[in-house]
Amino acid sequence: MPAETLANYLRELDAGSLLAAVHYEGDDYETVVRSEGLEEAYTDDEFEEMAKHFVLKGFDDPLEQPEFPRFGHLDATVRWFHEVVVVQVPLDDWSGVIVAFDRDSIADTGTLVDGLLEYVEETFEDHGDPEDDPDEFADEFS
Repeated sequence: MPAETLANYLRELDAGSLLAAVHYEGDDYETVVRSEGLEEAYTDDEFEEMAKHFVLKGFDDPLEQPEFPRFGHLDATVRWFHEVVVVQVPLDDWSGVIVAFDRDSIADTGTLVDGLLEYVEETFEDHGDPEDDPDEFADEFS
């Protein structure tokens, strides 16, 4: 499962305190990691509602971004909240993984982002194709 392997990788990277990891496909999702702190701070219903909203946000940031065809595919979206950092990695237009960290625990944001991108490139072979011609992709949407 992508979220579980990503969560294990991020724990080994030790870039921050992992709060949650969710894998989604369409409107179905599975919570793979939920920290003890989140279990104490949120009821099950509150957590599920929050997870659902992050999945919906993930649909706003699909792998392919026709508005930016020359940039290549989207590797990740990072949302910096006052207390939490949430990273969404689209696997295709309808699936991806979402991980959340305690913001204060992240000592080096570069390590987190570089490690995350390295993991995505090594693990998800079909995560965008660098051989794709951005102009050809853009023509599909014009």
